[in-house]
Amino acid sequence: MAKEQPLFKEATFVLNKICVLPYTDEELDAIGCLGFDMAKNKDFADRYMSGLMEKCELINQHKRVPFSDLNLQLYRKVLEQPDLEQIPDWITMPDAKAAAANNLRARIIKMSQNIQKSKDNQTTAKPENFRN
Repeated sequence: MAKEQPLFKEATFVLNKICVLPYTDEELDAIGCLGFDMAKNKDFADRYMSGLMEKCELINQHKRVPFSDLNLQLYRKVLEQPDLEQIPDWITMPDAKAAAANNLRARIIKMSQNIQKSKDNQTTAKPENFRN
C-alpha cells in the first residue's frame, strides 16, 4: 500500500513553483502556521489546497507572485466559507507578541476578524419590511 503524501508537502511543492523565492522571514513563519493548520484540520487543508490548485495556471504562465499575497488570498477564501468546521486557533486566539512580530500573521488575524464581523452583521440584520 502506497503511503499518502501529506497535503502540506504537496502545497509547499506548488507554492515553490508559484511564489517568488526566497521567502522572507515573515513568510517562512506563515508557512509554518500553514503547515500546522493543514496537519491539525483536514477540512481547512482540503479547502486551502482547492484554492491553491486554482492558481496552478500561474505555473504555465511562468508568473511568480509573493507568497504573502497569495497566502492571504487563500486564507480569505477559506475563512469566508460559511460551513468551515474550524478556524485555526492562532487566528481565533492570537498571541499578541507573535502577531505584532509578524505583519503577515497580523494581516490574516485582522482579515479573519473582519470576515467574522461581516458574517455576524449579516445574521443579525433583518430586512426592512420584515414583520414579526
